[in-house]
Amino acid sequence: MPLDSKGNPAPGAADRPEPSAAPRLLTRLMWAAVRHVFQAFLQLPDALLATVADRLGRRGPDGIRPVDPRAFLHAAFVRRFGAGMPVFDPATARKPRLLSLWLLEGRPGRMQSVRDITFPGPDRRLRARIYTPPDCPADAPALIFMHFGGCVTGDLDTCHTACTIIARHAHCKVCSIEYRLAPEHRFPAALRDVIAAFQWLRREAPTLGIDPGRIGIGGDSAGGYLAAAACLALDAERAPKPKMQLLMYPVLDMDRRALPETPFDNCYPLTRADMTWFADLYLRRPEDAVNPLCSVSRAETVEGMPPTILIQARHDLLFDEGNRFAERLRDAGISVDHHVFQTLPHAFSAMSGGLPAARDALVETAALTGDVLRAEEAEAPCAQIAI
Repeated sequence: MPLDSKGNPAPGAADRPEPSAAPRLLTRLMWAAVRHVFQAFLQLPDALLATVADRLGRRGPDGIRPVDPRAFLHAAFVRRFGAGMPVFDPATARKPRLLSLWLLEGRPGRMQSVRDITFPGPDRRLRARIYTPPDCPADAPALIFMHFGGCVTGDLDTCHTACTIIARHAHCKVCSIEYRLAPEHRFPAALRDVIAAFQWLRREAPTLGIDPGRIGIGGDSAGGYLAAAACLALDAERAPKPKMQLLMYPVLDMDRRALPETPFDNCYPLTRADMTWFADLYLRRPEDAVNPLCSVSRAETVEGMPPTILIQARHDLLFDEGNRFAERLRDAGISVDHHVFQTLPHAFSAMSGGLPAARDALVETAALTGDVLRAEEAEAPCAQIAI
């Protein structure tokens, strides 16, 4: 920054960005403009977008409805002009990219407050973000939420918009956790962070305006895995557990090579190659994949699981394992709300700005979560609901 003869900022200097900041500002403005134009395109009539998508090759496997045309067009755009994640090293994959889910991200919902804090983790203090919606009661329920990203990418901003939507429509506080990432911190580091976050929030709940008896845990994709694994671990230790778990298209088996192929193995935004890449970075050694705290579907029993909301996207290579897990929970007598959104792909929680169906699904998921958090006792197990 230019200085005058006394070492103070020169007149007008505070109004001018640093030389290195100017290109970054220009890039952000360019990206914002591209996103605005792209989302405006997706606001064209449904029939027109469906016609365009169909002419570009949109079709579903036999017996399955085609994917949402907006999701298809976004995937086609990214595939045409972008690059696949497995070619990147983790540091590069963590950098923001224009041609990504970011194009579909919506505006955050209005909150009473959004507060960044730290809490004591197993080895060091970790970051968290607490969302308080406008109508939040003084002694509120709360949901601990973990972002997607294969336990390799992501931070507190990854699911920022989704957390505001959940908080607003669940009428609860949401505590988003920035857990440690692989390969710098491999299994079970992230899981230990999540367990520490839950136990810390229970202890500190009264000072945060939270009811300690109404704390749930959840996440999407890898975040859903971490939520389920934390519940397994807490049950094994006979420790207090969350009131409920929200599992949004969770990863339930880390050994993708051992699983059969699916019609969605090459579907954006999550492919079989992506899953293998994530697992290779997350596991300390291949044998970790048989550990139920790494591959929750391999647990001997799920009888100690809390009431569960299991949300799935039909156009997702994780669908079959999630469907089997829902059946297993029901067979064990666990209360389950199992919702399948037939035309949505993986990671639709990050698509609320471009896909009305994704936003609707997220709002419905939030409302279900709030109902379970406020329930006086567990409901009877529910049947699968296809939407």
